[in-house]
Amino acid sequence: MSPHFITTACLDWNDQGTPVAAAFDDVYFSNDNGLAESRYVFLGQNDLPNRWLNHDRPLFVVAETGFGTGLNVLATWQAFIDYRRQHPQGNAQRLHLISVEKFPLNHADLSKTLGQWPELSILSARLLAEYPAPFSGCHRLQLDENVSLDLWLGDVTQVLPSMEAGLAGKVDAWYLDGFAPSKNPEMWTPELFAQLARLARNGATVATFTAATLVREGLTVAGFEMRRIKGFRHKREMLAGVLKNGQRRPYPTPWFWRRPGRVGHTVIVGAGIAGASLALALTRRGVSVTLLEQQAGPALGASGNRQAAIYPLLNGEHDNLSQFYLQAFLHATRSLAPLATRHRVAHDWCGVVQLAYDEKSQAKITKLLAHDFPNSLLSELNAEQVNARTGIAANLAGAEYPQGGWICPFELIEALLAEAQQTGLLDIRYHTHVARLTRQDDQWQLTTSTGQVVADNVCLANSHDVLSLPQTQDLALSVARGQVNYQASSPSLSALKTVVCYQGYLTPAWQGLHCIGASYGRDQVDLTYQTQDEQENLQKLVQTLPALVDVEQTAGSGRVAVRATSRDHFPMAGAAPNKQAQLKQFDKLQRRQAQAVPLAEDHAGLYVLSGLGSRGLCSASLLAEVLAAQLCDEPYPVARPILDSLAPNRQWTRKLLRGQPLG
Repeated sequence: MSPHFITTACLDWNDQGTPVAAAFDDVYFSNDNGLAESRYVFLGQNDLPNRWLNHDRPLFVVAETGFGTGLNVLATWQAFIDYRRQHPQGNAQRLHLISVEKFPLNHADLSKTLGQWPELSILSARLLAEYPAPFSGCHRLQLDENVSLDLWLGDVTQVLPSMEAGLAGKVDAWYLDGFAPSKNPEMWTPELFAQLARLARNGATVATFTAATLVREGLTVAGFEMRRIKGFRHKREMLAGVLKNGQRRPYPTPWFWRRPGRVGHTVIVGAGIAGASLALALTRRGVSVTLLEQQAGPALGASGNRQAAIYPLLNGEHDNLSQFYLQAFLHATRSLAPLATRHRVAHDWCGVVQLAYDEKSQAKITKLLAHDFPNSLLSELNAEQVNARTGIAANLAGAEYPQGGWICPFELIEALLAEAQQTGLLDIRYHTHVARLTRQDDQWQLTTSTGQVVADNVCLANSHDVLSLPQTQDLALSVARGQVNYQASSPSLSALKTVVCYQGYLTPAWQGLHCIGASYGRDQVDLTYQTQDEQENLQKLVQTLPALVDVEQTAGSGRVAVRATSRDHFPMAGAAPNKQAQLKQFDKLQRRQAQAVPLAEDHAGLYVLSGLGSRGLCSASLLAEVLAAQLCDEPYPVARPILDSLAPNRQWTRKLLRGQPLG
């Protein structure tokens, strides 16, 4: 089994109907009343919801070391709903839950367990609808408009260190809920206690059901002031405490340091999939946003095609790139599906079939399938199965992404902007070109074709046009021209049921037209529609699928756009780096990286969201969460290796780390 596919828990059930973990021979919650236990131990001893009333910021962060049945999450969520109903003007306006689980319950066991609590049935149904497939890493779930959950699947001793770059000093309350120290000693170690302190804010609280001496002493050494108190019902004692002397380690990779942002009026430049996704992510957080677009409307650039395929960019190594796109794909399908239902967005989660059309593609698919991804994500198909799944005579073997499909990008972007406008916090200005950015009095002055705009933050989500401004002209981005055909259907094409990928891609018909693409012109920016590219797109299709004998060229029907790409295929999401300052900071970095190195200089308040290439529909939703987390100084939804891979300064910094000339 792939190391990135998590093993689910094996459950037994005792006579009281309480779930028992077979691997640890321990119950998930009290036989007396699990919900009452959660409320007493974790909410009560962390003084929730009283602390929400006078909290010092709009966001309150609760983290726990064992998700288990999700009972603590549901109890806290329900308490927050009650608090918001009773105190709508209370200081804490949003709740961010973080939970780690090494052995998650499967969906059926979770449903059976939560069925014991009818008073939580509405919340349980929502959690079950969002509950992710068991892949390692972070799964960000939007439980309601004010409550989100980061469910990290993996070993807590490995997950917490990977979270440090994006969570250090942000946790307001810790729930230490795992199987008892005597049953699962690996989860109760000095290293873990120290990590809890590093991730907590000063004054953060902690509560746990256990009263074990090693836990009390370990938390005390880590900086918590601990006390023993009366345990739940028949249990004699438990532990609770507060962080008095937390120790922060230096930022682990200071050359990729992310400056915590400040909440304020934010200008987003660009109304494509990146800008629209970010606008929604920020307005949901209460941020006032002005969106500037030089075109006459949204999605008139690279995001304006009729149909686009959505599937993850996986590889046989399942390296950081593959892991990022898997996480992004799962986040996108989880978040876009309800959006597409609430609004008129043409889409079909019909599956995406990759064809083994030559030796190279066959080897790539074989290597990918050897990684042993579950069939729910990636399945092998022989030629007969490909024909059955696609509905056309492909007569080639391949692999399918059953959860993939296609969506209409411009309708999706309109839906994202409509949702953001419903908050009352989004102002959109079209026909507005940004000519210059100037930093003045701790704000940004934007000189535009329609006048001056002042902002606390500026986010450049304008694809390759990000290279036109002096502050971001040195980013390691390139441009690529792409042209797609809009092909009239034919008898041999009309039965197509899935997206098909080969040297190009082919979508099922929508409104009588298929999308065939796409050409790739590196360093080309000409938007003139070219007959030669149209012919080449069609030629690639019929060479791969010769059974499509009745497909005739639909002359002049298609679209051209230019995308921003990066050499390593990762997008860029983060503060705009000050390259010249960093080159001086990190001179001879290869020899100095083990020493104290300064934090990377950037253009404070200026951010970049670009380089999405042809995968914007897959990645934009997660990238928007990453950038919104930085602007609002919130927990990040990705681990440090991926966070570093998204850094806009990574190309030249990695050369410095290797001692290579910049060139």
